[in-house]
Amino acid sequence: MKINNPMRNKIYESDVRYDILKPFVDWCTRRSYKKISVAGLENLPEDGAVLLAPNHCNTLMDALVVLQSTKDAKVFGARADMFKRPLIARIMHFVRILPMVRQRDGLRNVLKNHETFEIIVETLENGVPFIMFPEGRHRPAHSLLPLGKGIMRTAVAANEKFGKEKPVYIVPAGIEYGDYFRYRSTCLVSFGKPINATEFINSLDVENDAQLNEPLRKELVERMSELITYIPDDENLPAKWSLTKVLTAGFSSCNLVEKRDNNKKVIAQIEDAIQANPKKMTEILANAAAFDKTRRKAGISFKSLGKKNLGLRCLGKALLAVLGLPYYAFSAIASLPMWVLSTFLRGKIRDKAFGNTVSFGVKLGLGAIWYPIVFALAFIFAPWQYALAGSLLAIPTYNYMYDFTEFLRVFASDCRLACNKGIRKSFDSVRKSFKNLK
Repeated sequence: MKINNPMRNKIYESDVRYDILKPFVDWCTRRSYKKISVAGLENLPEDGAVLLAPNHCNTLMDALVVLQSTKDAKVFGARADMFKRPLIARIMHFVRILPMVRQRDGLRNVLKNHETFEIIVETLENGVPFIMFPEGRHRPAHSLLPLGKGIMRTAVAANEKFGKEKPVYIVPAGIEYGDYFRYRSTCLVSFGKPINATEFINSLDVENDAQLNEPLRKELVERMSELITYIPDDENLPAKWSLTKVLTAGFSSCNLVEKRDNNKKVIAQIEDAIQANPKKMTEILANAAAFDKTRRKAGISFKSLGKKNLGLRCLGKALLAVLGLPYYAFSAIASLPMWVLSTFLRGKIRDKAFGNTVSFGVKLGLGAIWYPIVFALAFIFAPWQYALAGSLLAIPTYNYMYDFTEFLRVFASDCRLACNKGIRKSFDSVRKSFKNLK
């Protein structure tokens, strides 16, 4: 694999163009979610080099949500195969992305990582944080893939070069999405207690650097798992998550940390129940998985379940639907090219985890062209008062299209649930069986 990458040893240096672009990209990233929260900023060290280690569950959006979490610039890595085209390679370098070759790409190509690691170490030495996804690839699941050796190798190399002058830290990070696949969902970025890699390395009595990998890996896995809704990666993971959703349905909180912690509490209860009564829990997990499958087939969202006064809620949402439809129609016209292109591209991609990245890219790229055209046409063909009002109303239309479509989806789900006694009965049965088990 030939990697066409304009490598520069000064990728971390300030660039006026980047400094202007970053706040805009950060703003667009935040606008891609109904709510995005950042927790644990106090855990980011100020006295040393920082390697950020987030979980990887939602392709490029993972890097973007970590990037926007603080105002400072960061450098991060991406799959080396994305750098094959010279133009793309130059763009990637401009936005401070380095190519990372994975073991699956072959030994010959892995050897090309040497230059990249040298640049990463230099980046850290100059006080710029580096984002490295230790799992090596993304997976939309509430768990962790086995961590690669890259981040441990980087920490060791950085410590060897400048560990006596300043410490090297590995900061675990957790990324939690309300929905992996829906644009305009919610997102929580959490930073955990840092691992002082310099102290950690110096405290171990090992014969060579390779022996440092496993102790560091175990420590990092433990700290990363504390920051996400973590389920052990085994054959029961999907069923455990189905049961978790059943047991947490109806939990209402605007605080994303509280939602995550509630999930973790329920998962801990499930794991304890499995240990105490494995036979009965096998049955409950199977019933939860079967219910989840039936629910999906019936077109019922978990957002509809576990809430009281279903009929009244349906009436209230019907009124809101009527009131929101006029602006929805306006939004359909104002953002039609972006909506159509985003929908078309999302339908073409095989990996659905890239869906949100596509929607973000369309808004960032096409939106920067389309909206100025709309504004210009408005002021050309309409009185300035109407043109100004229409332009201001057009700005939030892309997000409103997604938000109102999601509202209509849940509204339809509420109506289906109100008419489906069997689903309600099955839901209550799974919940009661677990409660009675305890």
